[in-house]
Amino acid sequence: MDPNTYDKALEQLKYFDTMFLVDDSAHMQPYWEDVKILMESIAPICAKHDTDGIDLYFVNHRPGGLLAKLPGVQSIRKSGYTHIGGFVGNMLLTSKGKQVGAIFDEVKPAGKCNMGARLGGLLKWYCDKFQSGEEKAALNIVVLTAGQFDDDVKAPLINAARMLDESKAPMHQAGVQMFRLGGPNIARQKTLQHLDDELHKEAGTRDIVDTVAWNGHGQAMSNEELLKVVLGAVVKKLDVRASELHLDGKAPGLRADRD
Repeated sequence: MDPNTYDKALEQLKYFDTMFLVDDSAHMQPYWEDVKILMESIAPICAKHDTDGIDLYFVNHRPGGLLAKLPGVQSIRKSGYTHIGGFVGNMLLTSKGKQVGAIFDEVKPAGKCNMGARLGGLLKWYCDKFQSGEEKAALNIVVLTAGQFDDDVKAPLINAARMLDESKAPMHQAGVQMFRLGGPNIARQKTLQHLDDELHKEAGTRDIVDTVAWNGHGQAMSNEELLKVVLGAVVKKLDVRASELHLDGKAPGLRADRD
């Protein structure tokens, strides 16, 4: 890919609120080192183009520990690491000065993957804020997962798509990129392919899901592959979406308070 085309495509990230949702269930144990490598490659690129920093969430881990998981103790938006965008050299830092790579050294994948509940909570928060007018920036959620879910992931995706349809939101308003790690696995591939190609047809809603698989093992991603990961769910037709987003250097849309 031509470097100018690549850079121009990445510029669109400034119009999106980028969240990373990482599956830290037991299913991810074989791929945890790959996750760290991916985040160290992808997150800084997104952070440089997100005006108020990217956000990082885990399916199970909470910054506040076990207490933070109790109902009513912590809001959904405080249950992760927000406003990540500081740099010391090439090291990406959280808003509290913690190196992002160090988080993945501390978090140990274990337990179930209740992706539906976690993803659904984030999507509902966003859709509620969008409908109330508090949030205008488009949402780009990048999910890193093994693709083996222990709860219903379809319902929250359908609910979010319907809320966006009811609000007559632009087609690029929200997208979920399912990034599956691991080698060939027919069952997991079928699950994600269904979410990508069939779910919106069955539900009669807009398509907000895109999927991509990666074997890892230290392989570097090409520019095309990286763009697929960070923009594939929201910018499926680059020329059309660029027009809709008015990529003319104007300030990004209103963003709801995340603190």
